[in-house]
Amino acid sequence: MRKISKIEPKLPVIQARKKVAAYARVSRDTERLMHSVSAQVSYYSALIQKNPEWEYAGVYADMGISGTDTSKRGEFLRMLADCEEGKIDIILTKSISRFARNTVDLLETVRHLKDLGIEVRFEKEHIHSLSEDGELMLTLLASFAQEESRSISENVKWGVRKRFQSGEIGAANKHILGYRYDDGLRRYVIIPEEAEAVRWMFQMYIDGVPLRGIAGSMNSAGIRTTLGNDFQEASVRQLIFNEVYAGDIRRQKCYMADPITKTKVKNCGELPQYYMADCHEAIIDHETYAKVQAEMERRAGLVNPTYPFTGKIKCGICGQSFTRRKGTTKGKEYVSWFCRAKKEAGMTCTSRNYSEQNLMEICAKLMGTDSFDGTAFESSVRLISALPDGSLEVQFFDGQIKRWEMSLKPAKVPDKPVKKRPAHLFDGKIFCGQCGRRYGRAVSESKDRHLYWYCRAKSHHGVTCDSVNYPDSEMKEIFCMVMGLEAFDEGFFTETVERMVVQKTGSIDFHLKDGTVKTYETLKLRSNRHENTSTDEFTGKIRCASCGSLYHRYCCYGKYTYWRCSGKSKVRTECGGRDFQDSDIRKVSAYMMGMEEFDAEAFNGTVDYITAFPDSSLEIHFYDGRAERWQR
Repeated sequence: MRKISKIEPKLPVIQARKKVAAYARVSRDTERLMHSVSAQVSYYSALIQKNPEWEYAGVYADMGISGTDTSKRGEFLRMLADCEEGKIDIILTKSISRFARNTVDLLETVRHLKDLGIEVRFEKEHIHSLSEDGELMLTLLASFAQEESRSISENVKWGVRKRFQSGEIGAANKHILGYRYDDGLRRYVIIPEEAEAVRWMFQMYIDGVPLRGIAGSMNSAGIRTTLGNDFQEASVRQLIFNEVYAGDIRRQKCYMADPITKTKVKNCGELPQYYMADCHEAIIDHETYAKVQAEMERRAGLVNPTYPFTGKIKCGICGQSFTRRKGTTKGKEYVSWFCRAKKEAGMTCTSRNYSEQNLMEICAKLMGTDSFDGTAFESSVRLISALPDGSLEVQFFDGQIKRWEMSLKPAKVPDKPVKKRPAHLFDGKIFCGQCGRRYGRAVSESKDRHLYWYCRAKSHHGVTCDSVNYPDSEMKEIFCMVMGLEAFDEGFFTETVERMVVQKTGSIDFHLKDGTVKTYETLKLRSNRHENTSTDEFTGKIRCASCGSLYHRYCCYGKYTYWRCSGKSKVRTECGGRDFQDSDIRKVSAYMMGMEEFDAEAFNGTVDYITAFPDSSLEIHFYDGRAERWQR
């Protein structure tokens, strides 16, 4: 018999077109490079649109922005955002150096795009980021691109320094009060009306007027900065210290430490500076400028006075400089030097302190003089190192190194043996469910001096924990309740319990050694914690169990809200109803409703009323007929 089989028609599978975008960048905003970007945009637009398998997703172009930092390229960041939204599948770019010159940024970006399933194609290097050897080749070639950027930067710096040496001045800042820069003359030209303001400013400084006072006088006179802003103390300081007003220019005050990160730092002697005198017409003469320099030194001496040992003593433990401290003890004045790390937050140092008189005697002895001579010390001693054992190592400018040994003190024998606190059954057994730290024990300051347990995070500076404390006796009672014991048995506890975890509400999880967990469920309020809350939803909802009166709201200390039985204020009525903090009722209500935080809408929809008992317990009555009681 013939066998007949049915052949189902196969529909051709139409592959979805890839969404393709391109990225272009030039580092300088010049006419030639702008033309280059326009050509790249046109080329990539045509290339993507003529490929039937591709869908045009746009061309992103950054103009006049360096490739060493991706955070400042707006179009580049917009492209990455579109990639994360699924708008791009493939990115085309001319070369690695156009995409990024920073190796770290390049690899991080490519790996991020790879995780999103997006491919980057570098045309010049013929690299596809999703290929097997793509990342290896990117790492090598990106390193070359980064070094090329560093080399270009060094060549530019070399050219700038050569122009400094040859006297080609130019102007680092063409916007400065009192001058305009003439591009034809290539020098500053005085603006007469602004120059008068500059001379007035310098004269006020010489006369002893503080910088803040100078700024106020300039603003009151209607004089503004070149940007049209009010003068501030910092802007006046910048102008007063500028040698341009004396007709001179100092070059290379700052330099770029790293061409990749573009970090600009102050030149403190790492590189040579170039001082060009009489470059342009001066607004103030050199005699006036010299008076300004002298006034600067005078004011600096008042703020930061220097002493013979200033900047000379270094700590051999942490490397910080020593600083001077002056004080009085029992009516006697003393001066000492100590490591600066000891007064800085978050730093500790175990180095010795030295009295100034002792330091003078030590230095005089090592220098071979009868008494301490500050001038001779300044010219001969280069550095003093305070060693961990308290000894001092003195380095002289002539290369000599001399050492002063600290005499060892005999170990102090305690008069009485130190009594160790006896071990406790709960030591190392109780943990905080919020921060994970162990509980420690302490004795209360109340009359009964009872033992209680608290989270150790509360006793560490800078660490806070909202956990509850537990009296030792209450902890034992709870254990007996959970385990069904009539009395606490230390041996049974040791054999069965591995650890106890106190949760945020005060509930305790008992982790037993057989792997089971038994929980004591409760809400334990903190009696010493006051929170400023006021809840309108409690009005008419709280009833006194003693006299049946409603509770009313009142304010304590003008800050904290409490609820009190209105029967207490009635004539010939004695009510033993307890007062309750508004915040405590909120916590109890949320706990009874099975919520972490109080919700007013949920409260109004589920709670009929609350009964307050004289023993400080609260009973929540729900609309569905349930009633649950919370005991303090």
